[in-house]
Amino acid sequence: MSATAAPVSLRAARVAYLAHCLLNANSKVDEGARCAGAFGPLVALLRRHGWTLRQLPCPELAFAGLNRFWAVREQYDTPAFRAHCEALATPVAAMIAADRRRGADVVVIGLDGSPTMGVRLTASSAEWGGRPDFPRDEDYPVVEGRGLFVETVAAVLRRRGVEGVRFTGIAQDTLDYDEAAELARLGDLLGRG
Repeated sequence: MSATAAPVSLRAARVAYLAHCLLNANSKVDEGARCAGAFGPLVALLRRHGWTLRQLPCPELAFAGLNRFWAVREQYDTPAFRAHCEALATPVAAMIAADRRRGADVVVIGLDGSPTMGVRLTASSAEWGGRPDFPRDEDYPVVEGRGLFVETVAAVLRRRGVEGVRFTGIAQDTLDYDEAAELARLGDLLGRG
């Protein structure tokens, strides 16, 4: 640490748990990233509002690797993937519980439109299966609802009796994504608390 750098407290009053791909877009399916690396505007917004950043695991990357196709919720909704999500969510919930016990404001920021990390919106279609046969930007089916991993994290927190955690998403995985509007909405949410 330099002589002029202030020490960083690990006991932050505001903690944001971010979808893995918001801090590492290289983990997304091929051609799915909106930026190279971290999504700088969101990181800057969080820092401006005094949030400590924590990266969530990427359940899709850990389960299917880098060479996976884009998929919908129904394709991941299997007993094996649900068990995988539970295994990843358990230590995340323990960290969130510790933050809440010491009084931290906690927000989970997912990726709306994702089949696993969506908070307000998820990719869903009973008709999808196998290799996609059309370009990703033509007909990506997004509906209201939570992705499988976000749903699992919320369930584990409920079972542990952890309250007061806010969930929101940034709609990067939607066809009508409006970066300025999403950042303004998140800025309003993150400025409160």
